[in-house]
Amino acid sequence: MRRITLLLTLAGSLLLLPVTLRADVAEPSFVPSATLVNTDGEEEELTNGSSYDAPLTLTFAPGVADAEGCTLFYEWRIVQVEGGKETTLAVRNDSVTDYTFREGGDGLSYRVSLAVTWRTADGTEGTWEQDDNDVFRFSLKSSSMQVFNGFSPNGDGINDVYRVKTQSLLSFRMAIFNRWGQPIVSGTDATLEKEYTDGYTYYICWDGTLNGRVVDDGVYFIAIEALGSDGIVYSKHRDINVMTRVVENGDN
Repeated sequence: MRRITLLLTLAGSLLLLPVTLRADVAEPSFVPSATLVNTDGEEEELTNGSSYDAPLTLTFAPGVADAEGCTLFYEWRIVQVEGGKETTLAVRNDSVTDYTFREGGDGLSYRVSLAVTWRTADGTEGTWEQDDNDVFRFSLKSSSMQVFNGFSPNGDGINDVYRVKTQSLLSFRMAIFNRWGQPIVSGTDATLEKEYTDGYTYYICWDGTLNGRVVDDGVYFIAIEALGSDGIVYSKHRDINVMTRVVENGDN
């Protein structure tokens, strides 16, 4: 607001009249964003309507502009949708907020929306809500696990390490034993190296060595306990065939 003085002449007299003029106040604008860190360690924007591996951590930001001098009150509403039923998981009032989504599977999805109330220095108030077409909508994939029965740690660059193929697991724990039940190696989702191919997570469980040396060919065993985003509990036990000798043309 600006205060100016008008000079008026009335009946031959000069009057000084202070007047307050109110300039139009620009309303703040918002372009919300949702971002994630992909398997390459790079930040990327959420693709609306897509399905992602669990767990999924998203960062929501309001993308605010023209808000100088305004007081802003944010409301991020995080909703789970399943079978037509909506459940509010959280309401956040920070301008930028993170949330980790863990539950996935068929028929389950998420919706995240932003509403803002704003107030200018002169007391003008207003509200803004995200258009329904722009609300963030996405889902998490169902879980899966594939446990292979062998590998060949012979240094030829082909199938040299033992991997377990997974999708949307919330936890993973494994241990490998020799034929006498003696432990060789163990690890969890927090400690094991991972590779990402075609939307799947491969846990690198064993390089075929014990005490720095490649083990003898033969049968070993793996035990796995895992939990899927869809609530499936995995408990798998199977043999692993270690084959370092390459067979060519049918000869041993």
